[in-house]
Amino acid sequence: MPVAGKMVRLAVLTLLVSASVVSIQTPSAAAVTTPPMGWASWNTFAAQINYNVIKAQTDALVASGLKDAGYQYVNIDEGWWQGTRDAAGNITVDTGEWPGGMKAIADYIHSKGLKAGIYTDAGRDGCGYYYPTGRPAAPGSGSEGHYDQDFLQFSQWGFDFVKVDWCGGDAEGLDAGATYQAISAAIARATAQTGRPMALSVCNWGKQSPWNWAPSLSAMWRTSGDIIYFGENASMDRVFTNFDSAQHPSAQSPGHYNDPDMLIVGMPAFTAAQNRTHMSLWAVSGAPLLAGNNLATMSTTTRDILANREVIAIDQDPLGRQGVKVAEATAGLQVYSKTLTGSGKRAVVLLNRNTAAAPITLRFADLGLAATASVRNVWTATDLGSLNTSYTVTVPAREAVLLTVSGTEAPATTGRIAGQQSGRCVDVNNFSTTNGTQAQLWDCTGGANQRWTYTPSRQFTVYGTKCLDAYGQGTANGTKVVIWDCNGQSNQQWTVNSDGTIRGVQSGLCLDASGAATTNGTKLILWACGTGTNQRWAFP
Repeated sequence: MPVAGKMVRLAVLTLLVSASVVSIQTPSAAAVTTPPMGWASWNTFAAQINYNVIKAQTDALVASGLKDAGYQYVNIDEGWWQGTRDAAGNITVDTGEWPGGMKAIADYIHSKGLKAGIYTDAGRDGCGYYYPTGRPAAPGSGSEGHYDQDFLQFSQWGFDFVKVDWCGGDAEGLDAGATYQAISAAIARATAQTGRPMALSVCNWGKQSPWNWAPSLSAMWRTSGDIIYFGENASMDRVFTNFDSAQHPSAQSPGHYNDPDMLIVGMPAFTAAQNRTHMSLWAVSGAPLLAGNNLATMSTTTRDILANREVIAIDQDPLGRQGVKVAEATAGLQVYSKTLTGSGKRAVVLLNRNTAAAPITLRFADLGLAATASVRNVWTATDLGSLNTSYTVTVPAREAVLLTVSGTEAPATTGRIAGQQSGRCVDVNNFSTTNGTQAQLWDCTGGANQRWTYTPSRQFTVYGTKCLDAYGQGTANGTKVVIWDCNGQSNQQWTVNSDGTIRGVQSGLCLDASGAATTNGTKLILWACGTGTNQRWAFP
């Protein structure tokens, strides 16, 4: 229940986490190998849950065919516990609501061939205390001070997944990296005793940049606030916001995933087209797929969207890659590409964020593929044939088209980048390898600091490991163009155009010799694309 029902914007903390945090691998980080799929209780039921509610949803997950499609977790969210403990500090629950205790519901979930998830908070008092929704405020409903005890108890009950929220941690001003490191270590100790790994879901809403430290500690980490607050209608604006906030491709790898929050497919006020767009974005991101709708009452259309095997296969691709934006020729008309297992395989989303239908062109070169490729529309299950160079389709307003593309990987090319106006080459001063060194013009020498490889993923690399980078992910005129460790982000991707311009994928701006200068040492920047020869480049 990450910040659910709160409508509060909490100030972002920027505490740095020590390097020791990112070096630890624990069973909690190794409990999954593909993005977790399942169902979670919060979006539909908030804190008003009990044994019968969870049992009914478990039964519906199986009966609907979602289990057969790959959904395996049934995750019990906020509301199962009101913060009570016995004299020894063990968690106690209302056995009227949970007959047989929490072990009984975990056993029932397991009896259906599924995995069971549970919920707590990193602080002393959980979200049910600060933001009660459907139950009285619950003091003591966090695990701080009881990490070893609580996670051992969860493991002994039989839970396979634990989501740890941040309401108490945020209110107390805790260091997120250090706190979740302690939680991950407690889970590792519990696993050592019980033999049952628990996948850890870090749910601190993107505070303190979890993509920088959570991958070594957890299976997934939230990158933003809630996609829906309890009682609200679903919103495409929130879908887009959460999707954008989760764009941290360098953090993601098999078993470790950016989490833009639970799905709102099938929630009230969402159309089938919106549901498909939402699923497309999560699938191309390789995000966890945790349904939040009422499985017992969902329509056949909703079920078919959630259970689409081709869409799920894109999400679950074992490479674990996150799709990235590779083109935006017109503002709001975007192309995202996810590299799939197998040479020349891509999943592609054509996203129209604008308020009117518009054609979007997919260029195979933008995917790092050779000129000819085969295209398939995933949602319509239609093969579009082998096409040359590109594919164009009209995308409705604020919707997306999901494609798979099969072709041949384009070869990387290595050489100099020479300015048409200056005749000088793109150069790294004095052979520097320091992150943040600004690229410049210099007499062409053929040295290693002037040899750039244009890769199929549309990066310009130098020295093998450094990439041409828009500093700070800047998108304004004058942004410095520097070298930085290659990380796969779209500020390190460039489109080479037939007119000689080199356009930044993220910014839409062009590589520019500052001030139209031609002298040695002229710095390279981003600037609005124009007709000047200081923005024209060749590869001699």
